[in-house]
Formats: sequence, structure tokens, C-alpha cells
Amino acid sequence: MYEFKLPDIGEGVTEGEIVKWDVKEGDEVEKDQDLVEVMTDKVTVKIPSPVRGKIAKILYREGQVVPVGSTLLQIDTGETAETQQVPEKEEKPAEAVQMKQVPLPEVSTHVLASPAVRRIARENGIDLSKVGGTGEAGRVTLDDLERYMKSPQPAAQEKVEEVHTSPHIPAQKQPAGAEEILEMHGLRRIIFDKMTKAKQIMPHFTVMEEVDVTSMMSILDSARARGIKVTVTGFLARIVPSVLKRYPYLNAIYDENKKSYILKKYYNIGIAVDTPDGLNVFVIKNADGKSMVEISAEIADKASRARENKLQLDEVQDSTFTITNVGTIGGIMSTPIINYPEVAILGVHRVFDRDGKKYMYLSLSCDHRLIDGAVATRFIVDLKKVIEDPNAIIYEI
Repeated sequence: MYEFKLPDIGEGVTEGEIVKWDVKEGDEVEKDQDLVEVMTDKVTVKIPSPVRGKIAKILYREGQVVPVGSTLLQIDTGETAETQQVPEKEEKPAEAVQMKQVPLPEVSTHVLASPAVRRIARENGIDLSKVGGTGEAGRVTLDDLERYMKSPQPAAQEKVEEVHTSPHIPAQKQPAGAEEILEMHGLRRIIFDKMTKAKQIMPHFTVMEEVDVTSMMSILDSARARGIKVTVTGFLARIVPSVLKRYPYLNAIYDENKKSYILKKYYNIGIAVDTPDGLNVFVIKNADGKSMVEISAEIADKASRARENKLQLDEVQDSTFTITNVGTIGGIMSTPIINYPEVAILGVHRVFDRDGKKYMYLSLSCDHRLIDGAVATRFIVDLKKVIEDPNAIIYEI
């Protein structure tokens, strides 16, 4: 019986959520046939079968979070245990991921808990099955885990017994259908965990600036009139690296394990995009070496594929600074949350008219442990100067 395990997908991914099974128990499968769709905190991937055989048993249901190295299903190949091995040298299909098995500490995967809670439990050698969950359906929350770490005893569900204890106050029940439980699954679960981690670890602060974008919009309109496809986000993704080069601390990554920062000497700009499943971020690699036309075309292509859930793993990796343009929807101002483990994010907002000119607000959120308010303010003021006077920097449409 061949045990098919969740492979090491790379880029620090330690677990994945089962999005969809492409097979069921009893199915005959061919080698390289897609078995399962798995979502990580980076991307959703299809994982193919390394062997031919019959699906004997599926061990996880859709929606469950599974650590790397865990057995997902068993395949009956008709071979004995001694001879049943995957050839060491075999050609992998284009979409296959590395089939390297990484053993993890034994932590119960049947306990309801978010990936952030599971990660902390693994790092501290805690078996989640011993932590009493007080969340919905017994889910172990961060508060439960922290309480257990301070006093390692099964947490009691204290608060339930205290509801409506007074004989003078009868329990009031809401009519059926008046409430709905919203579980965090798929991309929304990943957003939930990533944003929580960013806010818990990084002390945020935000600086804002009003920018005259009359010249910028004139340049873009002129290019569009000539049939050249350029966008506001493409414009900014092209010029932001030039300003980042003056402020290297803003183009950095936080290493939580070493409690240090890594200053990046390349400029991979993350672009936040709204999809039907939630917020996603793809990456424009080496943006300082591309033209606005190239960047705008790449943004359009990747945004389209992000909405169809067709991005590849390398297209969502290694960003060093992120731009989120909420102005395409209509927001005039926001305080964006940093795309962890980066240390800064630029918020772009809608263009509005005033006194015959066009304006836009920019906001910059930063990790205050590394970046001082004065540095962030100088960065956004310099960016404002470049946008308002395109001649201040050399760039090409």
C-alpha cells in the first residue's frame, strides 16, 4: 500500500488546506493524474499521483488543514511493501511539486485550530489535543493556547455555564435563521492568519500625503490615446523602486526566527488584487528593470489569472514591498496592513478633481521597530515629488 504524503511545496510552507479532492475511494488512477487541490499561504496547487493504482483510503476531508509530510491517502498499487517505491529519477510534469517528505513534530491535526495556532503549538512542542478549545465547535484559539502555555492544564469551558444564571432573566432565543456561523476556509483563512500575524508582531504606523497627479494622469491619458496600455498601478510600480533605493530599510523582510531584518537589494513589487475568494498578492519581479508598459501588461495578466485561481507558486513569492490600490473601487483614504513579512506597504487611492487639477492620497504603513516616522515621511514626500514632477526621475512609458 503506497502512502501518498503532502509534499514539501517549498518557500517555508509547512501546511496546506485540502480544497478539493479530484478522486474518491475506489477510483483507479494513473501516474501523474491530479489527485488533490491544496491551498497554502502562498498559492493553490494541483498535486499529481506519483504512482498508478487504486485509491484505497482518503484520510482527510475537504477544508481540513494538513501539515507537510502527513499521509493524505493510500493507494493500492498491487505491489508488496518491500518493492513499492517511487523511482528516484523520474521526469516530473510541469505542474508537479517537489515530492520531498519533511517530518514534523507530532501535533494532532484533528483538533480545530487556525494555522497560526498550530504553528505556535509546533514551535513549543504542544499537543493541541491537550488544550481545551473554547472557540466555536471546540476550536482552539490563541487565548486558549496562551492560557495553556502559562499553566499546562486542559482548559475548562468556563463561560458557558454563566449564561442566564439569574432566575429573574429568562433566556431569550433568536428566531431560526437570525444568525449564521462564518468559518474561515480557503483563501479567507489564509488572509485571516496572515493579517493577524502582521498586526500581532509588527507595531504599525501610517503616514499620509496628498499628491497632485495632474501630470501623471496626463501622461497616462496621452499613452492610452496612442493605444499604449498603462495604468496608475503600473506607473507607481515602476517608479517606487527608484525611491526605495534611497530608503533601503523600506525594502526589507523580517526574519521572525532570528529576530532580524534582511535588506533586499532587488525590487520585487507585490500587487494586491481583489478576487472572488479574497485578497491575493502577486509579484512583479525586478520591477526597476521593466518599463511601465511591461509592468502594466504583467499586472493585467496576473490579476486576471489571480481571479481565476491560476497563479503559479513562483508568481506569489519573494515580494519585497507591496502596493495596494483601493482607489480602483473608490476609497479616498485607508491605513493598509503590512504584507508580512515585508516591513512596508503603499496604499493608493482614488483620483479626484479640485480646482481644475487632479489629486490622490497616498498612505504608507510601516513596521515601527525598523522604520522611524521621519524616514517614512521622507520616503512618501520624495515619492510625491517624483509623481508631481515626472522629470525628477528618468523613466519610460
